[in-house]
Amino acid sequence: MNQTKLQVALDFIDLPRALKVAEAAVAGGVDYLEAGTPLIKSEGLDAVRKLREMFPGQTIIADMKTMDAGKIEAEAAAKAGADVMTVCGAATESTIRECVESGRQYGIDVAVDLLGIADHFSLARKAEELGVAWLDVHCPIDAQMLGEDPLDELRQLREKTSLTLAVAGGLNSETAAAAATAGADVVIVGGAITKAVDPRQAAADIRRAIDSGQVVASELFKRTGAEGLRDALSRVRTCNLSDGAHRQPCLEGIRSLTTGSFACGPAVTVRTVPGDWAKPVEAIDVAQPGDVIVIDAGGRPPAIWGEL
Repeated sequence: MNQTKLQVALDFIDLPRALKVAEAAVAGGVDYLEAGTPLIKSEGLDAVRKLREMFPGQTIIADMKTMDAGKIEAEAAAKAGADVMTVCGAATESTIRECVESGRQYGIDVAVDLLGIADHFSLARKAEELGVAWLDVHCPIDAQMLGEDPLDELRQLREKTSLTLAVAGGLNSETAAAAATAGADVVIVGGAITKAVDPRQAAADIRRAIDSGQVVASELFKRTGAEGLRDALSRVRTCNLSDGAHRQPCLEGIRSLTTGSFACGPAVTVRTVPGDWAKPVEAIDVAQPGDVIVIDAGGRPPAIWGEL
């Protein structure tokens, strides 16, 4: 595999949306289309069939994440039109072997997903012995939020195996080139394409980054640690945060008195009684620059300032 390939992970739960994004992504330069695990669980292998029907010239990956019944699942993925199917590295050796043997019979390659595997190198050696075609170096979303990076493991694996290496985990136009340089044969991108306002342009930017080896600036779809948290939160609104946290409760009844104003920062909370401004004034001395003072006066008049 000479040129690094770009794969889009269609991790949707509705097929029409997945197909629409797939069409835009292919127009932007995506090489491989992945029927993501959520899509297969939601829509079944009809998702793979439809992708094959609409994109006969593209490589189709069925992200099955098989853990058992390897022979049956590899056969099913192949008959649906997939070129590659995934099996979990945590599956038994016999399951991985069955996937490979069934793949040879029905003409489908097998990729082992290293998600959750502590010893990647031992599994890589075993995968080569079994006849696996790909290894997927996969940094899961939950780990990305803790700042973990899949590229360090990718570099080490590249030195130890000749298998096709695919890498996934929060990649975008700023990190795709580094993934290719680190040894990825396939760069797998999800949200940076599928959540973009213009998926075609997003795919084109990532394709350009991979081909040029240069960083293409991206304002969105970045993972951040504590140092970038304020900047990230300043780009969204409370309603978005509530949605993302599955309707976690927010401060209720807050109304902006100035159109277009926006505040973001650590909260310094104060509880006082109606009309008493002493505690809020003390909070001003306690708060640090950038903090937001939140005052609870019981939701009753008189106001702590101006109504005594």
